[in-house]
Amino acid sequence: MGTENMLLHIDQITVDGKPLPFEDGSGIASGFASFTNTVVPSASGDDFEKRARAPRIFKAKIQFGSNQQPGDYNKLRGIQITARDSQTGRRCLMTKCSFGEMGDLGGGSVDITFNVLSEPQWL
Repeated sequence: MGTENMLLHIDQITVDGKPLPFEDGSGIASGFASFTNTVVPSASGDDFEKRARAPRIFKAKIQFGSNQQPGDYNKLRGIQITARDSQTGRRCLMTKCSFGEMGDLGGGSVDITFNVLSEPQWL
């Protein structure tokens, strides 16, 4: 898939000013529209729509170095995350984030999820 149709191809991530080593192409933001709309079928007449808040999360497959421990990440609260596309220079600034969860260890890169608690800023 070409990157010309992508809003952001994340190839650089910083967490509180420190680079986060991650598997290329694995940085994914979801829920950034902030809401979901679902159809509620009606027995007669027009259907209705139900609107609900959607959690904003940021995921990546991180790579551990020799001086990192899994427990280092669960302490991350109130942090700022910047996701950057180095080809276009476009950035997404997430100013208030916290650790969400970490995937299984032992099979290479590890899934990590951050909760994005404030509206992302597109720069």
